[in-house]
Order: sequence, then structure tokens, then C-alpha cells
Amino acid sequence: MCSVFDVGNHAGMERFLEEYGVHHPKRMLYGRRRRPTQDVSIVTARHGEPEVETAIWHLYLERDGDNWKPHRKYWSINSNWQKLGKRPEYRKSRCLIPATAWVESQHGKNPVEFSYGQPFFFCGLYKTWGNLLSCAIITLGAHPKTRQYHDKSLPMIAPADKDFVANWLSGGEDTAPFEPYLHPHIEYAGHPLTVRPVVRATSTEYSGEQQELS
Repeated sequence: MCSVFDVGNHAGMERFLEEYGVHHPKRMLYGRRRRPTQDVSIVTARHGEPEVETAIWHLYLERDGDNWKPHRKYWSINSNWQKLGKRPEYRKSRCLIPATAWVESQHGKNPVEFSYGQPFFFCGLYKTWGNLLSCAIITLGAHPKTRQYHDKSLPMIAPADKDFVANWLSGGEDTAPFEPYLHPHIEYAGHPLTVRPVVRATSTEYSGEQQELS
């Protein structure tokens, strides 16, 4: 389960978004160790063109007077790939979540930071709540080479493919083209996934050397 991620490299992220034709890159929210229920940046095409929007990282919300807050009974920062077929958001409200790294741990211990050394997109879902948006990251099964660090899952990373990105954001209800991507992979745009131990999941202090998983 992905529960902490980074959005760094301001100039690199803006170039990355420009490459995919994403509008309003200045709206990006940056920061390391973004946490559940915080505001994060997502990319949607709900107004026709891909654009950066702000969403609460927790898919299901509930009323709190005149406002909305994360739902107490439904922890929903991630959406397991096996349940995607039951979610209307998978057919109608797909999004991408820009990031530069994420942190996992093995049953709450030995946290590590994963990265590709460059920006990428998590595949996600979003919902609308009045004027608010919320989101969740899709998680796949663990990859054989990441199980020793986190044996439950691996976030779904959008391939570095403009056609995939356009189709993912289109909101089309035919999800069959995405089936081949619902399997864990660790290479991104020719770059291997790297892993590096951190002191705590929310810490930016490292406790070991970086290694490539290839």
C-alpha cells in the first residue's frame, strides 16, 4: 500500500507535464512525504484537456457540516486492482498523480524509498464532492523483486507512453485496453527502480545506500 510519496524536482516536473500536454503546471503542489488526507495534485481531463487539479488524498469523503472530510469508516487512499471492475470511477473518473518517489515498509518496519530518479505518474481514481475532488492510488500485486521490502503491493505506474496517458484520462468505459498493465513492473522509461532505506517512513533522512532493482 502506498501511503507516503514525494513530489519534488520543480523544473523537471514542469517539463514532464509539458511533455504530456498537461495544462496549468503552476498549480502543482510540491513537497516530500505527502501523506494521506493531505491535498495533492492530480491530472484529470474532466474538462476536455489534461490539467493539474487539487484533490484530497482519500477517495471517500463524508459530510462535516457544510464541508467534507475523509470518511471515518472507509480508509481509501488506495484502490486494489482486483476491485477496479466494481468501481464506477475506473470506467469514468480515472486520473494520474504526479510523483518523484514513494515510501513503503514491511509490516510497518524497515521503510524504504523507491524512485526512478525522474518524475512519473501513479495511476489513480478520483471522485467529485461538490467543488472538491478526492483521489486514490491504484495498487497492484507485489513484484518479485520488491516483495522483500513490501510484500503486499506495488503502486500502478503509468508507462511513459502518450497514448496510454491520453486513453487513461479519456474516461472511456472500455477498460479492456488496460488489462495488460494490471500487473506489477519495475522498469520505467528504460530506468530501473531504485530502493534506499530511510530512518522512518515520513523521514527524509536515509539510513543506507541506494540500490538498483534490475
